[in-house]
Amino acid sequence: MRENIIKPLSGNFYKETKNKLLNLIEEKNLDGFLVTNPANIFYFTGFFYVTNERPSGFYLSKNNISKLFIPLLEKENAENLQVNEIHIYEEFPGETNPYTFMANTISEKKIGTDIKNTDILNLIKNNFEELNHKTGIEMFRYVKLDEEINLIIEATKYADLALEYLKECAKEMINKNVSERELVQICTEYAKNKMLNNISKEFDETPCNVVATIHSGPRGAYPHGKSLSRVPNKNETLICGVGACLGGVYAESGVTFILGELNEDQKKIIKVMKEVNDEVVNNLKEGFICEDINKVASNIYNNYGLSKFVRHRIGHGMGFEGHEAPWLSPGDKTLLTKNMVFSNEPGIYRPGVDGYRTISSMIVDKEKGIQIPNFLDKNIEERIINLN
Repeated sequence: MRENIIKPLSGNFYKETKNKLLNLIEEKNLDGFLVTNPANIFYFTGFFYVTNERPSGFYLSKNNISKLFIPLLEKENAENLQVNEIHIYEEFPGETNPYTFMANTISEKKIGTDIKNTDILNLIKNNFEELNHKTGIEMFRYVKLDEEINLIIEATKYADLALEYLKECAKEMINKNVSERELVQICTEYAKNKMLNNISKEFDETPCNVVATIHSGPRGAYPHGKSLSRVPNKNETLICGVGACLGGVYAESGVTFILGELNEDQKKIIKVMKEVNDEVVNNLKEGFICEDINKVASNIYNNYGLSKFVRHRIGHGMGFEGHEAPWLSPGDKTLLTKNMVFSNEPGIYRPGVDGYRTISSMIVDKEKGIQIPNFLDKNIEERIINLN
């Protein structure tokens, strides 16, 4: 993979997200907005930190005055951000609760917030005349901006790179009795090292990583199977799911490899899953709702008598979190809009026998969805690993 000119999210990106928040403040007739969800803080400021018990917050007034609230140990990580004020508390829980500290620093009286925890809302509500926690801000990140989509497309390449390297080295490794756990380490370290060698120093202050799971044989029937010390065997399936994070933005890829010759039973299931994958992409267009897309997949499974082997929805949103709303699932009535991004995850799980799952990333468009190029574009024969 050649070095490219992909860039982390720019100052213009964060200017645009702040403008979206200003529009919401005006629409809801508020004086300002307090954000405490870590992914939302990152979305509006570029401030990334490891989520722990110490809360952080971002506040934007209707006059476009921004404040960042952080614990003392994060001081240096916030120095270059585009915010007007940085307010630091010493420690958690502290003599003053950090949420109280934030509320006491905000002078405006009618504010919105993404806080959902009732205890926290009750703790700070007396500081304000209005504390609106039902503004719809949770939908802000549903539709991706161009810079996000560019990073998702690029991250997909590194998730695929892990799959390609696994395909390349699996025969030799498995014949040497290398375990699922060791295979995960081998393929993810390869892809992550390629990522870190290719990207610019501008990514140094952003999250970048590649992770994976591998489970094989009868354990492939566990949708969230843990990678173990088990050595995959000839004629089994091997499911590998890979997640890549580039500049704090996430993408996924995954495939089921066949360890040996492809038999008719396996061929049938793989063809059904490809049909599901393709029809989901074809229907991922503006005007549909999320649960409609899951129905597309369910109908195909049912036509082939495979519904009893399905264990999960067809997909989920991705962006600043690996799994985020909206969900391609029963009960989600969200209207699909251009530039929403989802995973596409057909899966068949036969208890005690085997499992199959493929994963791709896809974008909502006007006429039909766009599948981001990935390993699944290869011929089915590329999923066969001959252990002889």
